[in-house]
Amino acid sequence: MRNPRGVDVKSETNPRVFEVTFRMFKDQILNGELRPGDKLLPERELSQKLGVSRASLREVMRVLALLGVVEIKPGQGAFVRKPDLHMLQDFFGLVLAMEPALYEHLLEARMAIECRAIRLACRYAGPEVRAQLIDALDKIQHTVDDPDLGAEADFAFHAAIVEASGNKVLKLIYEAIASHLRRSHHERREAVAGKPDIIDSLSGDHVRVYDAIIAGDPDQAEAVLKEHFVLAQRTGRS
Repeated sequence: MRNPRGVDVKSETNPRVFEVTFRMFKDQILNGELRPGDKLLPERELSQKLGVSRASLREVMRVLALLGVVEIKPGQGAFVRKPDLHMLQDFFGLVLAMEPALYEHLLEARMAIECRAIRLACRYAGPEVRAQLIDALDKIQHTVDDPDLGAEADFAFHAAIVEASGNKVLKLIYEAIASHLRRSHHERREAVAGKPDIIDSLSGDHVRVYDAIIAGDPDQAEAVLKEHFVLAQRTGRS
């Protein structure tokens, strides 16, 4: 049997069953036909629409559930799931594990995200986010001898900049790579342990970044942040 696209997907051994089914869901989600929370067609109707056996459809649905695309509720049916950030994090983790060469590209992407975020932060940073920046700044200055706590405080400061941007997409991407950025902070913090002059310089950069945000000066804020990245790369920590 052929589906409307002319693809023979009736055979359960056809490797394109999943591809055709997934493509249909993807297209319907992208064009707005399906939204998070929507219930899918009953199994019989859906299998007929796709031109696949019900057994094949069940297997596909199980895979889609594992991927976080749908949620199967016993006795109720299958529903489109709201995007799960952890699935995106897992995906990035797998990609980076299989492609170590992408790690440096990840850090470059982080710089691009933060440089845009800090300009927006100068405009939109509210009292709550400013308090987060102050808290992280204080912890950075009081954890110079602790790579673990210092790295976490450093990450929190930079994450607060992205939070302050008010841009949900920037925040989503940043949070998706957060675990890898934390590792970067920790590795680089350990690299400068016992080097107070370097740590003082980097801590001073954070103060200058904060001051520029509070002053609402996007050009100065971005310039200081870029200087911080250059110094951090040169000394082994960002």
